[in-house]
Amino acid sequence: MGQLHKGEHTMRVLLKESNYAFSILVESGGSNNTDYADYTSNNFIKSFRHVMQKPDLSRAQLASMLRAAERRHHTRDNDDNWADFIASRVNICANNNSARTH
Repeated sequence: MGQLHKGEHTMRVLLKESNYAFSILVESGGSNNTDYADYTSNNFIKSFRHVMQKPDLSRAQLASMLRAAERRHHTRDNDDNWADFIASRVNICANNNSARTH
C-alpha cells in the first residue's frame, strides 16, 4: 500500500490499539454479545472522531464503516497490512459520506 496520510497513519495506530484491546477481551471470555466493530465504536468513538476530524460521527456510523472494511478485507491478521487496509477503507468511506452531505 502506498504512503499513508498522517490521519490514516494515526488511524492505523488507533485500529491496532482497539484490535489489541478487543483481543484481550475475547481471550478473557468477555465478548459474548459484541464484535470488533461494536466494541471499537463503543469504546474508541472519541478517538476516531478526533482522528477523522468528524465530531458528529456516530457509533453506528463508525461500526458500519468498520464492518464494511472488514467485509472487503475478508481476513483479520493483526499485521500492518490489515490496519493499513482498514484505515484506508474507513477514510474513503468517511470522505464519501462527507461529500454527500455538503
